[in-house]
Parts: sequence; C-alpha cells; structure tokens
Amino acid sequence: MKKDIYILKKQFFELADQYEKLATNLVEALKILLSEINVGYLTIDYRIKSFDSFLKKIERKKFDSPFEQIEDICGIRIICYYRSDIEKICEIISKEFQVLESEDKEELLDENEFGYRSHHFIVKVKDEWLSTPNYRDFGKLKAEVQIRTNLMHTWAEIEHKLEYKKDDDIPMKFKRKFSRISAMLEEADEQFEELRAEISKYRQEMLSNVMDENFNSMENDQINMDTIQVFMDYFFQGQEKNTRLTSELVSELKQLQLSIGDLKEYYDMCNQYLEAVEFDTLQHFDDNYKWYQVSSLRTMLELCSKEYYEKFGIRKDMKEIIKKYRTLMKQAERESKSAEQAN
Repeated sequence: MKKDIYILKKQFFELADQYEKLATNLVEALKILLSEINVGYLTIDYRIKSFDSFLKKIERKKFDSPFEQIEDICGIRIICYYRSDIEKICEIISKEFQVLESEDKEELLDENEFGYRSHHFIVKVKDEWLSTPNYRDFGKLKAEVQIRTNLMHTWAEIEHKLEYKKDDDIPMKFKRKFSRISAMLEEADEQFEELRAEISKYRQEMLSNVMDENFNSMENDQINMDTIQVFMDYFFQGQEKNTRLTSELVSELKQLQLSIGDLKEYYDMCNQYLEAVEFDTLQHFDDNYKWYQVSSLRTMLELCSKEYYEKFGIRKDMKEIIKKYRTLMKQAERESKSAEQAN
C-alpha cells in the first residue's frame, strides 16, 4: 500500500506543474474573454488540489484510474456580480472550450430546498489551442470551472465554515434560519439584477431625451453619477468608461456645486482642443497609458474652470500640456475680440 501511495504521489507531483501552468493560462484567457464581452467580475482565481485531498477522494470514491476520474485537480472559480452574467459566461465557456460536463447546481434543488448554488463545467482545451506554445502540453488535462455570483459565493463560504455539506446535515432547530438566509440572498441577487436593469433604462431614457432636445432638458440638473455618465456618453461616445475615476471626479464636482449646464458651457469653450490634448497626451506617455471619457471631462475642467483648477489643481503629469492649450485658448479669444472690434 505504501509503495502504491509513493508511486501515486510521484505521478501527482510530476503533473502538478502542468496543472499550475494550465490554471494560470486559463485564468488569463478567461479574463480576456470576459473583457471582450464586457462582463465584469469580482475575481477569477484558481487552486490546484493538494495531494492529501486527491488521495482522500480516491479512497472515498474507490477510483482505480484517479488521474482520469478526478476532474477537479485544477479548479477555477469565477465570481461575478449579476445572475444574468452567469449565462453570458456559460455561453463563452461553451464556445471557447471543449466542454465535457455542465451542471447547474441550483437546478438540483427542489422548490422547498435551500443550499449551494453555482454552475460547474468540466473542460479541456480545444484542439486548435494545442498548437500554440502556451497550451501545447495540456491536451489530456481537465479543469473544473465554477461560476457564481458574489452572493452565491457568500452562502457557499459561510456554509463551508459552518461545516454543513448538505441539507441533511443541518439539525432541524437551525434549518428554518438557514432557509430564511438562503431566501434573502437569492432575493437580493434578483433585486440587484432588477436594479441594474432599471438604472440602465433610466440612463438610456435620459440620453434619449438629451438627443431629442440637444441637451436643453439637462441644463439645470445637478451632478451625480447618472447625469455625468449621460453627459460623457453624449459628448465622448467613442471613449472607454472608468467608473472608479468618474466617481472620484463626481465627488470633486459636488464640492463646487456645478450643474450639467456649467459643464456644457465648458465643453462649448474648449471642444475644438480636446482631441488635440488627447493626441499630445498619448504621444507623451507610453503605450500602457489609457484615455477614458473621464480623462476628457477632467481635461475640459482644467482648461476652462478656474474654480476647479484653483481648488483641485492640474494633474501633475498634464501640467505642461494643459498650460499649452490654455495659452492657445486665450490667444484665440484675443484674436476673436480683435476681429469683432475691427468689424
């Protein structure tokens, strides 16, 4: 028996490095794939099963070909924010990988049951990927991919900490409380989904009104995340969003008590220079520098709003560029006044 375990252990650790490489490559690929379809996620991480856990599973399941029968030596977990994103992630996995098994754990629960909710895949790398250097050694390796929302993950982790593996393990005196918590988390998942849809509809309606009325409908609106996003979607349509940076700027603007009408006025003052500022900035920095919608908005404020740049200053790495274009704007203003006087 000891000899068998020694041989098994030797085989396991010979494969461990390959599973580690498989995991890191799959995680990187999944991040790229989800980014391409604009699906946000909290984390995409992995774990390689320990040899002790591997051995226990062999003994428990009575496996005689463990490296073929145990399919979760490499485990990848995707934690997303919304239930509807699970479906999108499932679609991309089905499209991009060779799927050996697919199981929705929630479908296994009866209507009156509570418990673990997650979607599980057993996958292999597609044959066409095996020709690339990163994947050529992974043809026989499998990985388990778990997909769940943040709230599903919360339930799974706490349930695990309380050491109840399944419904039957829970004493009757605690079952009602477990059931209530599970129902609350499930409802919260649904409520967040509805809230996202309502916010998206609200912003779209606001943007449609702006398009119809040439921004007159928002002139007096106060600044918040929604009005700012609509403003940027209207004026900086082709640029990438960045929620974190936008939130930071909204906090600054609220201190100045500016309205959307004020921002529209600044835009009219410097619109003709914004593209040139972006070009100069991207030429100045390396290829990793990114220009977002909020970059254009902040540039607009630094060029036009005296109260903004007196209170918050100008971005350190942008000072020379902003100074250059403020000088050009003042020069153009003087020339315009001279032309008016001449007429």
